[in-house]
Amino acid sequence: MRRALSLASGIIATLLFAQIAMADSLTDIIGRWRDSDGESEIEIARCGAALCGTIVWLKQPRIDSANPNAANRGRSLLGLRVLSGFKPDPAAATFSGDGYNPEDGRSYKTTLELKSKTTLSIKGCVMGGLICDDDIWTRRP
Repeated sequence: MRRALSLASGIIATLLFAQIAMADSLTDIIGRWRDSDGESEIEIARCGAALCGTIVWLKQPRIDSANPNAANRGRSLLGLRVLSGFKPDPAAATFSGDGYNPEDGRSYKTTLELKSKTTLSIKGCVMGGLICDDDIWTRRP
């Protein structure tokens, strides 16, 4: 009985530590990030129980010309939500959700991984993860 309690306590402590570590990375990922080509900045914030990301700065004004919905093709990319529904995946130390790519007008299953306090890896995949593209974003002040 004592051994079972000890084992249970160890499991609970491990789970709590994992939740605390994930909570820390959640707060670390919130903020403003610049994409690798320096063309845009995305603000990642809490959206209900998940995280989302919105374009808050563009080097050059652009519109959503590749959007599959013709009615949206004239809208500005500034203010457009491009990341949605991101929730932690503790097993992989990443956040998973949907990412919209204005370059081709498509949405992808996307993961965010905090590499350091100032570096965020974003990876979008199709075909169950067989084809992926990634980018490294840098934290902005």
